[in-house]
Amino acid sequence: MSLNLIAVISIILIAIILIRKRCYSKEVNLGEQEVSNVLNKIKGYKLLNDIMVKGNNGTSQIDHILIGKKGIFVIETKDYKGSIYGDEYSREWTQIINMKKNKFYNPIRQNYGHIKSLEKHIKRNDVFISLIVFTNKSKLKKVKTNTPVIQLKKLKRFIRKYKSDIKLSKVEIEDIYNLIKKSNINSARARKKHVKRIIKNISL
Repeated sequence: MSLNLIAVISIILIAIILIRKRCYSKEVNLGEQEVSNVLNKIKGYKLLNDIMVKGNNGTSQIDHILIGKKGIFVIETKDYKGSIYGDEYSREWTQIINMKKNKFYNPIRQNYGHIKSLEKHIKRNDVFISLIVFTNKSKLKKVKTNTPVIQLKKLKRFIRKYKSDIKLSKVEIEDIYNLIKKSNINSARARKKHVKRIIKNISL
């Protein structure tokens, strides 16, 4: 086999790998993109997506942060199919799909960790609103919580109708937005390390 042919085959293989990675990435982030599309249509807010910040116990990767006069909505997105069961304080929730039960970490607990990490950066703890959003593929069957847990189809209305005692000024909104954006970790290596840590914790 000639060197030219080997080079061509190598290039083709690399291209296939990159295309597969790109397709996989789009599939994984589809639910988050749907949520982001809805949030982008809500006027009067500043939106940050896929933010990773340092916390007391490593790093936190946050799907969406919506900042406005009502406060800071810290949003965890779950792109699951099937029926969802869970409550405020249990460690795990249950997904039932095709008569099969799957367990996943309580998203309220998960988002609590995200908020604690954000507190460290903006030096405030009185402005956060935790919100869990499931895409419309799922059905929230028995979900008993104080923390809002909603489906994507109700997201826009929920934000608009939400009653809050928090009153952030335009200057505060801008300052918080810039602080979080500045704290965001873009390093691919750090993000890969974060994913490995999460997988390890889940398997414990």
